[in-house]
Amino acid sequence: MVRRALVALVALVTLVTLVLAGWLWSVLVTVAPNTQPGDLVALASHAGPPTGSIAWKSQHGARITLLLLAKGGSEAEDANLTDTILLLSVGGAGRPVIVSLPRWLSVSIPAPARGEISGQLYTAYELGAHRDDPHLSSRWRTPTGGGDLAAATVSELTGQRIDGWAVIDIDAFPPLIDALGGVWVTVPVALDDPRYPLDDSGQTMHIHFDPGLQWMSGERALEYARSRLSTSDSDRSSRQEVVLTAILHRLTSLQLGPGMLRLAAALQDGVKTNLRPTDMREMVGLFSHVWLQDTRRVTIDDSNFLRKEEISGGAYILLPRDGTYSALRTYLAEELAG
Repeated sequence: MVRRALVALVALVTLVTLVLAGWLWSVLVTVAPNTQPGDLVALASHAGPPTGSIAWKSQHGARITLLLLAKGGSEAEDANLTDTILLLSVGGAGRPVIVSLPRWLSVSIPAPARGEISGQLYTAYELGAHRDDPHLSSRWRTPTGGGDLAAATVSELTGQRIDGWAVIDIDAFPPLIDALGGVWVTVPVALDDPRYPLDDSGQTMHIHFDPGLQWMSGERALEYARSRLSTSDSDRSSRQEVVLTAILHRLTSLQLGPGMLRLAAALQDGVKTNLRPTDMREMVGLFSHVWLQDTRRVTIDDSNFLRKEEISGGAYILLPRDGTYSALRTYLAEELAG
């Protein structure tokens, strides 16, 4: 009788373990589609990473540049348009640098099989996400096509090699941040929005944020990042940058525990990257030694390298002042050199 009970218990534990392992694998390949079974072996064995990979660069003290994107969520005109576009350069001897690129920037996007198309920077990810588009190059018809095309576009624009990328859906802020237990956010200036939308019904509410360091829940962080009626698109992008970097910093301080399952579910629903597991492990270790207050922040806009050009309906695009982006590339080469 006791033996049968033990056998049944062992069988149950084995079944639960297999189901959990299968679910975690599905989460991993959803978040990081480039993951291969051999990556788990490499994680367990601590085998040396391939030369030139992010993990290899991290271990050899080389500079690493990542593209971080935040896409619009359900309230955006298109859920795959990226409101926030950041370059994060870390590693080496220099201090970390975050470069904010404007969404309205006019760029060449290498989306077609031949040639390029002109568009605004925030559309690159969206173009690459349409894998069934017959005009899209086969290079981008992959599970990571949207981010790969965005990275190629930013690389061509800036003259910088992009080592990897990650994108987060703004709708994933609440479950992700709540799974992290909240985040510390430094609000630079007060934000007051008397008409923040509650839902699709047209109802609104009044939200207000005082300046200073504050602990935010997921919903509170979403309100801060999403508010658009009271400020400009540029301000909104800056607020999303603040929340995104706070999430990134919080992720590096996590400890293994039951909460990781909740975090995994949140990641599956709203995050995607082209990084592989060994690269992610190295980046977590690298970020854990990066303090946000030591990070240099650079914003590219019409106060430095760009100029506005109005188009129809009061809208505008941003173009290079020198006509070629060469001044921008030279500046970034110096800033990101480390």
